[in-house]
Amino acid sequence: MKSNNKTSILLLLCALLAGGAGWYLSTNHINQEIKSYKSNFEAERESIEVVVAKRDLKLGDTVNTETASIRKIPKIYVPGEAISPGQFSQIEGMPIVHPVRSGEPILAVHISQAKVEGLSSLLKEGERAITIPVSTQDTFSGFLSPGDTIDLMITLKDGEDTRTVPLAQNLRVLATGSDLDDGVPDESQRRYSEITLGVSPLYATRLIHAQSVGDITLLMRRPEDGSDRFEDYVTLDNLVDIPQQPKAAKPPPPPQNNGYGFELIRGGKRS
Repeated sequence: MKSNNKTSILLLLCALLAGGAGWYLSTNHINQEIKSYKSNFEAERESIEVVVAKRDLKLGDTVNTETASIRKIPKIYVPGEAISPGQFSQIEGMPIVHPVRSGEPILAVHISQAKVEGLSSLLKEGERAITIPVSTQDTFSGFLSPGDTIDLMITLKDGEDTRTVPLAQNLRVLATGSDLDDGVPDESQRRYSEITLGVSPLYATRLIHAQSVGDITLLMRRPEDGSDRFEDYVTLDNLVDIPQQPKAAKPPPPPQNNGYGFELIRGGKRS
């Protein structure tokens, strides 16, 4: 009888210990889960500072202290491409290429990689900028844009003939009107009366002189096309691909008697 009581007591103690251990482990697990949830929740609620639009920014607006400000936003809502306050100096002065609403973070995709520093910043080493007047026909009805590559032809008088010859090839368009090659298209500059080119000093002098002696025409070309396909100049004689008949030489004019000269008499006869 005593042996059975001891066994029962041991079983009861084991059950109590097992229950206590289970309660402790389950409670500890629940507490750990709660702590982890609270930690994640607090991390998500943590606010970080980012650069946001101070007002609605449209295409062509410049990022500066008047158009952008610093604001704290919950980390969970901050895009990966958001600009931090420490990165503001890297984007200051850059133009907006995609509209941004007021209060929204300014992202890397919203700004152009070209910093607006004026026309001189677009020149390569040793280049000069020269502006030449153009007509609507020369600008391909406004489809010529900054960054395009063109050739120039000139038509000028050569004695009595008029000939068209290549003037310059593979020139880069820096600006059309006041629209620069800065990555920000200006739709208001579809009509313009002059373009600005980046050329060497030698070509600059040629273009200056060419404007005073002939008519310049623009030809658009593919930027990657570096070939030279101009083989000869064009005149009226070779304008059409038809063999030209050689012009007959004019006979020399007959000698004219002006009343002066010598008379030769041989054997009593005049000759």
